[in-house]
Parts: sequence; structure tokens; C-alpha cells
Amino acid sequence: MSEKKRKRREENGERAKTKKKKTTTMPSGTVQVELVENKQVLGPLLAVTPGLTISPRISFKPYKRTKILPQGESTDLLVQSSDHPRLDYIAQEERDGSSESQLQDFLGVYDPASGKLQLVPAKRVVVRSTLRSEAEEMREEHTQVEAELNNVTAKRAALAEEFGSKKSRKALEDRTLNAIRSGAGADAVADNILQNMSSATGAMPTREELAAAVDSSKPRPTPNLAAEYPGDVYPIETVVGSELMTIMEVKDWIQASETGQSVNVASRYVAKRILKLAKNKQIQKLKVLRFILLCINFNAALIGAGGPRPKKIPMKGKLETAMGEDTLVGCVMGIRRKFAPEGNSEMPRWNIDKLMTHIAAAALFVDDNEVDVNDLREDLKLENKEIKQYFAELGCKLAAPTLADLTKWKLTKAESANHFIAKLKLPLSFPKVGGARPKKR
Repeated sequence: MSEKKRKRREENGERAKTKKKKTTTMPSGTVQVELVENKQVLGPLLAVTPGLTISPRISFKPYKRTKILPQGESTDLLVQSSDHPRLDYIAQEERDGSSESQLQDFLGVYDPASGKLQLVPAKRVVVRSTLRSEAEEMREEHTQVEAELNNVTAKRAALAEEFGSKKSRKALEDRTLNAIRSGAGADAVADNILQNMSSATGAMPTREELAAAVDSSKPRPTPNLAAEYPGDVYPIETVVGSELMTIMEVKDWIQASETGQSVNVASRYVAKRILKLAKNKQIQKLKVLRFILLCINFNAALIGAGGPRPKKIPMKGKLETAMGEDTLVGCVMGIRRKFAPEGNSEMPRWNIDKLMTHIAAAALFVDDNEVDVNDLREDLKLENKEIKQYFAELGCKLAAPTLADLTKWKLTKAESANHFIAKLKLPLSFPKVGGARPKKR
């Protein structure tokens, strides 16, 4: 018994219409194959959709990312779409090392009229889908974990700040200073920093202004750097002052020189110069010499061993007695006001250095900018290193006496062993501030 196959009934009882098939004929003759070079980075693309059915209404947006590598540029392609209400589609090249990822794909376009077949290289991309809600949950989870980590880090930082060692606190400070994260506000933060830097650096002092500020803070007379002659670098108005120059008297020294009487002073430097200056009636230099004597006596009247600790200034009455009974009270108080801190009965190291440099500057005026520092060193009870440093701070160059210096100062070669000559010449030569010393390896 033969079995007959039943024909499938179509909906509404109608039989399926037979579709006409189109036949493809092979091209006859010779086909010319041409390889077209594709310089377009984003196309054409051959998309593979494993396990996916994508609606033709979904449109994709292409993106590219270029990396600069030592061997050259590398461009990655990415095609993305968020048109689906729940899914996100991403298509990109997958270089997983499989055989398919190593193949080169081509698209062919045949023109029957010309008999040409054009082959164009095509990049193969694989389309994957992700559930949008799932991605959002992952982002929220990542944000939450990051917030918890930041909270724990903040607690640890607070503990380190409160109870940590010096090293841990230093590390925390360095980390805080460098904690500018990259993100949406990173550019705004950078712009703000640059704007603040430009406004801050605009008000910064120049190198010349900084040098002037450092010079003004040093305990020395303010030099006239625009002077054309050495004698104008430290004018008398700056070193002594008009007040003291007015009230100081030198008549007793002039009368003593005229009558041939000796003048007893507690300074070898002053004693060697009184008669010569008085005979020549050099009144201005005599007054500066009197100023030097007042400063030497004031320094000798200070109480204390010195060093880092300040010296004590004797009380009123005792100070005048210590500086000499024939000294005018106005001169004593003028010296005190010039060098001692206002309302203070002590002389700190800075003020003592100021006193010494003014004595050195006054000696340069008296000796025409060339001073044998030995007598002042003995009067002020200083070491050679200290007295040389005071003159160096004024811009002087110090050296052992030359043959011309020995003749000028009437010194023998044996006597010159402990003598140094300070000379003020232009341009001035101030001590250079040393930088950090190199570490020993």
C-alpha cells in the first residue's frame, strides 16, 4: 500500500504560492581583478553577530582610538549603539589569537559591463550585547565600593594624623598634596590651579627685589650700589647719622694737639690717629673717629659672654660711667638708640653685628677705604676670622699686607704676620650665600 504525502495546508486554506528563483550565470570571458587600497579607517566593516538577531532599524555610531607605540601607530575600532530600549550593542575587533582573528577579509564588487572585480579589504568586527540595567548596576556597585574604600582611607589617615609617627604623617601629607584625581572636574581643577599660579606669580618679587630685601635685612649700613667712587658707598649720613655728627665735639682733641698734650683713650685704633687728624684740622674725620671711640666703649660696657645669648646693657647712669665721665649724655643715648632694640635692655647677636659693621664702615671713611684691621680686632676683642667677616660684609677684599702696605703702615715683616688689610674697591665684592652641601657618598 503506497502512502501519499499530505500537502501542508496554508492559513485560510490557501496553498502556498511558488516563488520564482533567480538563476545566476557565471561571467563569460576574462575577469579583471583589481585590489583597491582602503585608506578609510572606519570602513567598510564586516560585522559578525554570533547568537544575535539585530533589528535593521538599529543604527550604529563608529569610533576610533589611536595609540602612539614605539613601533608605530595603532588604531582600534569600536561601533556602538544604544537604540534598543534595554540592550547596548558594541562591535569591535577581537584579536583573541584564534584562526578566524588571523584571517583577512575582503569585499568584492563585480561590474558586468567592464568585467572588473574590485576587492576591498574589510575589517571584521564582532557584535556583542550587554543588558543596560546590568551595566548600570555594575557602575553603581563600583561607585559604592570606591566610596567605602575612600571612607576607610580617610579613617586611616585620621588615625595616622593623630597617633602616627613622623614618617607616616609626612607620607600622608605628600599623598594629600598629590591627590588630584582625573575625572570630569580635572580640567576645571587644572585651569583653576594655573589661573591661581599666574595671579600669584604676577605678584611675586623679581630677583633684584629679593636681593634688595635680603641686603636690607642684613645688620650693616645700607650701601649705595650706584656710587661711582668707593668713598660714596657708605656716606657719613648713613654710617653715623646727622644727629650724632651735630652733637659730637672734638675741640678737646684739637686743643690738646695744639698745646702738645697727650690724649688718653681706651682704643689703640683711635689713639694712633687723633694727633694727625687734629693737626690737619680734619673735623669731619675727627668726629667719625669720636664715633668709633663711642662705639668701642659702648661694646666694652656690655655685660655678658656673648655668643648666641644676648648681652646686657647697663642701667642708665652706669652706662655713662662705663663709657667715660667726659662723654656727653646725649652721645651715649644716641649710640644706644642707634644700635640697641627700642625698649629693650639687651643686645642680641644681630644688633651686635650691626654695631661692628658700622665701626668697620666708619674706619673705612677715616682711613680712605684701606684699613689695617689689627688694631680694631684688639680693641673689640675679636678673632681674625670675625673682624675679617665684618669687613667682608661691607664688600671689602682682605689680604695680607703687600710690600707697599708694609711701607704705608710702617710694619716690619715679622709684625705683619697677624695683620690683614681691608680695601673697599668698585665693584663691591660681597660674600656669596652658599647653597646646600652635596651629600657624602
